[in-house]
Amino acid sequence: MLKDFATRILKWFCHPDFYTEIQGDLEEMYQRNLADGKRKAAWRYLFQVLGLLRPSLIRPLFKNSLINSGMFSNYFKISFRILVRQKFYSSINILGLAVGMGVCLLIYQYIHFELSYDNFHDDVEDIYRVTQTVSENGEVTAKGIDVTYGLGASIKEEIPEVKEMVRVNPQNLGLILINEENDARHQENNVWYVDGNFLELFNFPLKYGAKETVLKEVQSIVLTEQLAQKYFGDINPVGKELRVSGGSLTGDFIVTGVFEKLPENTHLQFDLLMPIEFVLSHWRMYREGGGWDMEDFAVYVSLDHTANIDETAAKVDKITQTHIGDVLKELNIEVKNGFQSITDVHLNSADLIGEIASNNGNLKNVSYFAIIAVFILVIAWINYVNLSTARAMHRAKEVGVRKSIGAQQNQLVSQFLVESIIVNVVAAILAIGIAYFLLPVLANIIGKDLSFSILQEQSFWLGFLAILLFGSLLSGLYPAFVLSSFRPVSVLKSVKVSAKRGFNLRKTLIVFQFVISIILISGTYLVYKQITFMKSQDLGFDMEKILVVNGPRVILENHRDILGTLHQQFTTECEQHHTIQSVAISSNVPSTGYTWSGSMWKPGQLIEEREICYAIFIDTAFLHTYEFNFLAKENIPTHINSYVEYVIVNEESVKAFEFASPEAALNQDLIVGGDTMQIVGVVKDIHWNSLKEAQKPTVYGLDQQYGAFFSIKLNLTDIPESIAHIEAAYKKAYPDDPFHYFFLDENFNRQYKADLQFGNLFSAFSILAILIACLGLFALVSYSATLRIKEIGIRKVLGASVGNLMLLLSKEYLLLMFIAILLAVPAVFFGGSNWLENYPFKIDLSADLIIIPALSLLFIAVITVSYRTYKSAKANPVKALRKE
Repeated sequence: MLKDFATRILKWFCHPDFYTEIQGDLEEMYQRNLADGKRKAAWRYLFQVLGLLRPSLIRPLFKNSLINSGMFSNYFKISFRILVRQKFYSSINILGLAVGMGVCLLIYQYIHFELSYDNFHDDVEDIYRVTQTVSENGEVTAKGIDVTYGLGASIKEEIPEVKEMVRVNPQNLGLILINEENDARHQENNVWYVDGNFLELFNFPLKYGAKETVLKEVQSIVLTEQLAQKYFGDINPVGKELRVSGGSLTGDFIVTGVFEKLPENTHLQFDLLMPIEFVLSHWRMYREGGGWDMEDFAVYVSLDHTANIDETAAKVDKITQTHIGDVLKELNIEVKNGFQSITDVHLNSADLIGEIASNNGNLKNVSYFAIIAVFILVIAWINYVNLSTARAMHRAKEVGVRKSIGAQQNQLVSQFLVESIIVNVVAAILAIGIAYFLLPVLANIIGKDLSFSILQEQSFWLGFLAILLFGSLLSGLYPAFVLSSFRPVSVLKSVKVSAKRGFNLRKTLIVFQFVISIILISGTYLVYKQITFMKSQDLGFDMEKILVVNGPRVILENHRDILGTLHQQFTTECEQHHTIQSVAISSNVPSTGYTWSGSMWKPGQLIEEREICYAIFIDTAFLHTYEFNFLAKENIPTHINSYVEYVIVNEESVKAFEFASPEAALNQDLIVGGDTMQIVGVVKDIHWNSLKEAQKPTVYGLDQQYGAFFSIKLNLTDIPESIAHIEAAYKKAYPDDPFHYFFLDENFNRQYKADLQFGNLFSAFSILAILIACLGLFALVSYSATLRIKEIGIRKVLGASVGNLMLLLSKEYLLLMFIAILLAVPAVFFGGSNWLENYPFKIDLSADLIIIPALSLLFIAVITVSYRTYKSAKANPVKALRKE
C-alpha cells in the first residue's frame, strides 16, 4: 500500500518524458531492497521518490508558458538566495513553523492514540457493550454497565442477531496467588472471571497457549506476561500449578496460557483471567433468582453487521421485562438497555458507573488538545504573515525593478509563494525530528508507551501534505499579493508606499496571537487551580499519617472462625509499639470504593420511596482513627457481633430518608439488604472518594471481622521501624499471607492522576505555543526597530532617554495586548465554565482567572520586547545617522 502511494506521488509530479525510466529504476531498487524486508523496502522507495522532488524533474504545472518548470527552477534559486541572505528572519520563520508543526504532530499522535482504543479487534465495528439506564418516576437515576448474569445468557439464547456474547466479572477483593515451588505469593487486585469464548471475541495475542482452549476448563488460569514473570520467571509456565486463595474463591488452578503484553490502547486492562463458571459455582448469590439478582457483570456482544441497534436494544428490554418486569414495576423503576460501541468506550463513558467503566479517557479533553494544535499552527503561520508583511517595505524596490523589466503580477505572486513553500517544507522536515525528540516526554507524561504509528499510515501523509500545501498558501498568499501590488514608479522614486491594509492586518493578527496566548495561560491556571482546590479541601476525616495494610486472605480458607481473635491479636501487638497510635479494621478505605450498594429503606416506607445507598463495614476504632466528626451519637457499643446490628450514617443519608435532624435519626431503624439495623450515630459528610464524585447516602456498618484493610495511624518519628514492627506482628498473626501496605494520602491522591496528566499536557503545549508567539514578536520588534533606526538616532541626539525610547518602541504592542485581554475575557470564562461542569465540587470563576494570565503574558511580552528595544535604544546614534 505504501509503495503504491509513493508511485502515485511520483506519477503526479514527475515530467512524462522522465517518468517511465525513473519508475523502472526505482522498481529495480525496490526489488533488491526486498531482501531486507517488504516494509523497509517500501519506506526506502517512498524516500527515494520524495528525493526526486526537484525543479528539473517536475512536470509543467500551468498551461501559461510564462510559468513553467524552468521558471520555477529560477524561483527556487532566487528564493533560496534571499532566505540565506536574510538568515535571522528566515531562521525565526523556519524555527517557529518547525516547532509549531512538530507540536501539532505530537498532539495528533496523542489524539490518534486516544481514538485508536480497541480498534485492533477483528470485526470491531460489530462489537458492543451492553448499557443500562435506570429511571425512577421518569427521572434518570443511574446509567451504567453492570448488568445481571442472566441477562447475558438470555441475550445469547433469544436474540438471533447476537453472534457472540461474553460476560466479565471483575473482582477487586484481592486474591492471593501462590506458587508453591518457589514460595512466590502476592496479592492481586485485578482479577477477571470471564466466559470461555473471551478470546474469540477479543483479539489479545497469546505468548503461550491456544485461544480456543485456554479458558475451557473450570480450573484454568491465564496470566499476563508480567504476572507470569512475577511467579515463574522466564520459563513457559503452561501446565504449572497456581493456588488462588481468597476465602470461598480458593482453589488450585493450572496455567493454560500467557498473554503477550496487553496493548496500551484498550480499556480491557486485567492481570489474569479465570473461567466465570468458577465464581458462579462458589458464590451462591450469583445463582439466586436464575442469575437475575446480582448486577456485577459487564456484557459484551458481537452483533450481525446488518442488525439495527435500536431494534436489538428493544428486544433486550423485552427480555428484561419478561424476567424482572414485576419487580421493576413494584419498585416503580424503568430499565432501558442500550449498546455502546467498543470503540466509544474509552472516551465516552464519563457518565457510566461500573467496575470497568472507571478506566476511561475523556473526549472533551481530547477535543481541547485538538483546538490547541490548531491554535499553535495558526500562531506559527501568523508569525510568517506578520514578518513577511512587515518586511514588505524592505523589498519594495526589488518588486519595482522586477515590474519595470516586465514581470507580471502573477509571476511575482508565484515567486513569493515559492519562498513560502520552501520555508514550510524545510520546517516540516525539522518538525518530524522535533516530534520524535519530544515523543518520549509525551509518553512519560501520560504514562503510556507511545510510538510514532501515524507515520506508517497513508492517510496521515496525505493529510500532512495537504496541510503543508494549505499552510504554504495561507501564510504566503497575502504577503505575496501585498508585495506584488507595489507600483514600480513609486518605489523606484523612493515615494513612500502605503501599506495600511497590511499593517492593519498585522496588528489584527498580533491581537489574535495574544488572545490565544491568554486563553492557553488561563486554561493552565484554571486546571491547576481546580486540582489544588480538590487536593486541599477538608475531606471530613484525617488521612495523614495513616498506613494501610491489606487484610489477610489465606487465613479465610480454614480459620474463619478465629478471624476475630487473630485481628485482635494483630491490633494489640501493633499498638504496643510507641509510634503506633491506633489500628482500625474495615472492608474498604477512602479511595478504594464502597463494599456494597443497593436499596435501603425505613420500616413501613413505600417501595418507590426506597433509596440507593452505599455501605462500608468498619470497627469502632475506625471512627477515632480517621477522626470522624459526629453531628449526633448514642452510646456506640464496644462489643460488636460478627453480623451487623448497628450503623452510622452521613448527612446525605439524613436528607435522603427525610429525618428532621441528625438527632432525630438516632435509634431509628434502617433496612439494609433485608436486614434491620439501628442508627447509633450521624457523621458529617466525608469525601470517601475524590472530589470528582458527588456526595452519596452512605452507611457505616459496625463489624469488626470484615478485615479487608487495616488502617494504622503512626506518629512518623521512625517509619522504617514502625513498618518493620507491623510486618512482624502481621506475620505472627497471619503467617501464610503476604504483607502489602500503602500510605493512604498517596493512594487517595492517585485519583487525580488523570487530571494532573491533563494539566501537565495542557501547560506543556501552552508553553510551546507562547514560545512560538514570542519568537514572532521578537522578530517583529527587531524589524520595527531596524526600520526606525534613524528616528532613534535623532531622538537620542535630541536628548531622549533609553526609557523613553523603549516606551516608544513598545507602546504599540502593549496597546494591542490590552485589546487582546478584553477580547479574551468572554472566551476564558465560557470555556472555564464548560470545563468545570465535569466536577461537582469546583472553584468559583473569579477575576484572577484573567488577571494573573494577563500579567504573566505581559511579563513574558515585556521581556521579549525589552531585550530588543533596549539594544536598539543603547546603540550609538552616530552609526544610525550615518546609515544609508
